[in-house]
Amino acid sequence: MRKHYLIVGTILGIGLLAALAIVVTTPQTNPSGAGVTAVPAPTGNISGGSIDGQIIFSRQGSLWLWRGDSARRLPLEPGNSVVANNKVRLIQPALSQDGSRLVYVREDETFSDLWLAAPDGSNPRPLTTNRGNGTPRSPNFISSSLWTFNPVWSPDGTEIAFLSDVGTDDLTIRATSPAKFNQRPISKGLAVTQGGLQRPSWSPQGDLLAAGVFENGKSQIYTLKAASGQATKLTDQPDGAYDPAYSPDAKSIAFVSKRGNSGELWLMRADGSGGVLLSNQNSRYPVWSPDGKKLAFLGLKDANFEIFVLDIAADGTSAAGSPRQLSQNARLDGASGFSWSR
Repeated sequence: MRKHYLIVGTILGIGLLAALAIVVTTPQTNPSGAGVTAVPAPTGNISGGSIDGQIIFSRQGSLWLWRGDSARRLPLEPGNSVVANNKVRLIQPALSQDGSRLVYVREDETFSDLWLAAPDGSNPRPLTTNRGNGTPRSPNFISSSLWTFNPVWSPDGTEIAFLSDVGTDDLTIRATSPAKFNQRPISKGLAVTQGGLQRPSWSPQGDLLAAGVFENGKSQIYTLKAASGQATKLTDQPDGAYDPAYSPDAKSIAFVSKRGNSGELWLMRADGSGGVLLSNQNSRYPVWSPDGKKLAFLGLKDANFEIFVLDIAADGTSAAGSPRQLSQNARLDGASGFSWSR
């Protein structure tokens, strides 16, 4: 019977070292429930630079949507935890390519679920039911609970790929229809007992997924065939590589290369060749603008995460200028990532 769920590759958004190092984290329990105070959801808008399309992100466990030059909190309430005084968080939101649908993670104690909603936060509904059986915090409850993380829409919107620990202590990639939960395995045991996988990114054609794959304590970027799970290694970075993101034209993959206790933003061809440093600013979770002309990423500013945007050269192979800060004092959830769509 499993008593602990080892979520490998989860990045804590607290402090410089924890935020940017690949770490092994074990969700902690607080048997008494004492000392855990629910933090009220932040209100008011966040202002900053202007973007085309919409960016969705998590801030203090709530989901926020950026349009134009400001962001507002979506009216999605996390609901009550299975444990008194524990705070439920809404994290890792992803918009469909056309911007018409939203999937996100509702994280409770010892389990998390996929939820669907409209981009404005209306009509939320659960897609999974991963709560364990029995009394919360009991061995049976913990061992029968499941985690789901990092959902991402297929380009045609017919599937959602996500990470799950079903049947294993490590995270693997699975996929489901958004209409009804009917999961199928994709990674099929890849990196199990090694640390699992991290943050999948679907190719624009829908035939491949890129992901961080742990081996010997380090993550490297692999591609997997969506139909068969056949894997191909793309990177061999000395300290590891993670957070891959396919460009909209499928020619490039942006990723983060670990350097000691920080991460650098890199770009390579889709076959893994021609790696180019884009920015040595401490970075996480690159995402492409819908037109492929810009990259947004989470960068540390005064020990907090903010959204930065970087222009990409016309030939798509290098940066055009330096990153510019989009959000101001937003203090985003560093382990949550974000999504940019039309």
